[in-house]
Amino acid sequence: MTLILWKAPVVDDPDEAKALLTPWYVTEDESVFTPSGDLKAVYDILLEQYPFDWDRGSDPWADPPQVSDRMLVLSIRWGTQSPVLADITALARKFDLVLYDPQGPDVVLSTDPIEQLTQIPPPTAWEWFKSLAIPVVLLAITYAAWLIPIGWIRWPAVIVAGFFLAAGLFVSGLMIAAALGFIKVNGRP
Repeated sequence: MTLILWKAPVVDDPDEAKALLTPWYVTEDESVFTPSGDLKAVYDILLEQYPFDWDRGSDPWADPPQVSDRMLVLSIRWGTQSPVLADITALARKFDLVLYDPQGPDVVLSTDPIEQLTQIPPPTAWEWFKSLAIPVVLLAITYAAWLIPIGWIRWPAVIVAGFFLAAGLFVSGLMIAAALGFIKVNGRP
């Protein structure tokens, strides 16, 4: 996964960002970007927080970060478990840098509202199905446990299955309550 940061020109459209980077992809020409010492500062902060072992590589880096006075190119391992992505976004916002994610593609600017970066998306149809199907399956398991003829096995099985059934019903209830507006999601009722 690659992330690219620069100071200016500021663009908010991923297609414009891609067009700006085309000369760099072809000939490594960075002249379209404005020089800034902030890129080196972000580079130094990131390598202090997440050092790169030049002999063996290191998490979260797939390749060593590349910095110049015009661009910072970060190559991050897919599936990294560190908070490096949040840190990169925070540093880009702090230093007023453009953050371009060519995989998305997406552009993050320091002027973007933080709420857009942290909103919980609404449940999908598949999530609704799962939230309703899981309690139905757990109800069937609880009923099957109830039918066990040996009492000392039946009661613990009913208690355990009933506990998971209650948890499944609780999650389904929360989703329904949020959909009906009884619970605030993303700061809105």
